[in-house]
Amino acid sequence: MYSAPGEFADESYLKEKYILLQLIGEGQYGKVHKAVRRSNGIVVAMKIISKLGRQRVEIETYREEMRLLTQLSHVNIIQLIEYFETTTDIYIVLEHCKCDLSVHLKRRGGYLPMEEVRVIGLQLVTALFYLHKLGVVHHDVKLPNALIGFDGRIKLCDMGLATQLTRDGKPLYIQTLKGTPLYMAPEMLRRARYTYKADLWSLGVVLYELYVGRTPFRTTSLADLKHNIMEEDIVWPKHIPVQLKMFLNELLQRDPADRPRWQQLKRHPFLLSTETEAEAFAGETL
Repeated sequence: MYSAPGEFADESYLKEKYILLQLIGEGQYGKVHKAVRRSNGIVVAMKIISKLGRQRVEIETYREEMRLLTQLSHVNIIQLIEYFETTTDIYIVLEHCKCDLSVHLKRRGGYLPMEEVRVIGLQLVTALFYLHKLGVVHHDVKLPNALIGFDGRIKLCDMGLATQLTRDGKPLYIQTLKGTPLYMAPEMLRRARYTYKADLWSLGVVLYELYVGRTPFRTTSLADLKHNIMEEDIVWPKHIPVQLKMFLNELLQRDPADRPRWQQLKRHPFLLSTETEAEAFAGETL
């Protein structure tokens, strides 16, 4: 069931279709419950967002996210099962996953070996390639927005900030500031024009964090953070593998024109080292 704005489900719809099991997440956005579909016993994640006290533009942002998810179908992007609204709440039903990458990183002692970073990197690259082919910029690529599914695959999630850049296949430029500062590309922080390459910078930050255990630029002050991202040199660990450093260095170029284009990125030696690379990009063009 995909509710259109202004169309509301009956209050009994939730109880008829789902059994709520336990609370598994909570934040400004609302609550996430583990739930079971009564019809087939499938375990799902149900995000429940109260509309009470929220501005219309905020509610419409969630609706836009749901509209976008209905158009997406990729093994490395979270699957939307259904969404519906009542007069007081929005319900987003998603595939249930094990955890996000920030939790996984903590469980693994704070950093991951290069081969695991490579496998995760390939899956995030294929997810972003799929989005960018559709003219969509994610805007908020970070550890908490990459889940590990029960099938072992990485699932990029949280499309609430995603922007459709194009309707005719030609890139447009936008100046809206969206995302999380620690992962945000320099051109975004400058409020300059940017394209899908802003996501590639964020990808570089994520993979650096997975290998090193922290993001390349950290500070308690937003002003200092912006300065560091735009001006300071990246500190590389002494023993970082050459292939990984080369890959990250290309993603973390301050000038987006210096970041690789998709044709270059898909053939990068770091990704080509994985046996599944050819399969991941088979028949894909951009």
